Amino acid sequence: MHGLILFVKGGKSDAITALNIIGNTHTDMCSASNLYLTLDFTLWNGYANLAIYNANYMSTIIYQNKGILESIPDLTFFNLARNVVMTGSPQVFSSGLAFEPDVFSRYKAFAPYAYYKHGVIRLYDLSLSYVYQTSVDSEWYYNLESRKWDNASSILTERHQRNGSTDIQDENIVMYFAKQEDGYWSQPYFDCGFSDSWLVTFSVPIFGQDATGKPSFKGVAFIDMNLNDTDINQCDLDDDDESIDIFLNVFRGTHECLPDTKCQFLPGLGFKKGGYSCLQVNGSFSNSEGTYSLTESHELFYK
Repeated sequence: MHGLILFVKGGKSDAITALNIIGNTHTDMCSASNLYLTLDFTLWNGYANLAIYNANYMSTIIYQNKGILESIPDLTFFNLARNVVMTGSPQVFSSGLAFEPDVFSRYKAFAPYAYYKHGVIRLYDLSLSYVYQTSVDSEWYYNLESRKWDNASSILTERHQRNGSTDIQDENIVMYFAKQEDGYWSQPYFDCGFSDSWLVTFSVPIFGQDATGKPSFKGVAFIDMNLNDTDINQCDLDDDDESIDIFLNVFRGTHECLPDTKCQFLPGLGFKKGGYSCLQVNGSFSNSEGTYSLTESHELFYK
C-alpha cells in the first residue's frame, strides 16, 4: 500500500463527510463523486515527472516542426502515453496528451490516452467521446489553458550538429519548458467508466511559441493516479506515531471506538472506511457488529 498525506481545512467534520462519500460510492451504482480536500502531493512528485517529461518532449517536437505536428504518426503520441503507464503502474492508472485545435490540421481535437485495466494497456482517443477544450468541467485542461504563460521558464540551447559528413551552422535556441510548480493537481474524484476507481489527475502544460517568440499554450500532458490501493487510517495520531508520514493523516481520529478501547489500524484494505478494529482490555476486538478475536476480526474486515 502507498500512503499520501491529505490536509482538510475544515478539520474532522470534513474528513467524516469525505469518509461517508467514499463509503456510499459503489461501482454497481456508478455516479461521479468528488472529495473536496486539500492535499499534499509531494510523495508523488516522481510520478508527476513522467508527465512533465512528456510535456517538455512535446514542446520540443512542436518547436522543431514549426508549431504543427502533421508529420508525426498518431501512434507516436499513443506510445508516449503508454510508456508512462508501463513505468508508473499500478500507481499510475492512465496517462495522456491533449492538444489545442491549431496543432493538427486533420483534427480539431486530439487526446491520445492509455490506461491499464484487467492486465491490459488500452489505447484510446479521449476526444472521440469527451469535449475537453471548451468545458470548464475539464479542470485538468481548463485550469492550465486559462493561465497566462508569459513568464514560463525558458532555457537557451546551443546546438551543433551535422548532416551526414557536413557540419551544420551552430544555432542558439530558446526553449520553454514546464516544471512541477506549473502543473495542476485535481481533487480526488470517482471515475465512472474507464476505471471505476478513485483517481487524482496531474496535468502540466505543453508550450509552443507565437510569431514574436513568446510562449503559447498548445495542450497538456497528464497522469491519473489510482487511490484504490491507498490505505485510510482512522486511528488516533498518538496511537500509532510511526505511521504519521505514510498514511492518509487527514482521517486520523475519525474512528468510532468506545473511550475504553484502543483503535487498531488494519493495513491492506485500500481506499475504504472502516479499516480498523477496537482493541479491548482483554485483547479482543470489537466493532458495530460485535466482539471478535484477532483472527475473526481480520476475517471480518478483509472479506
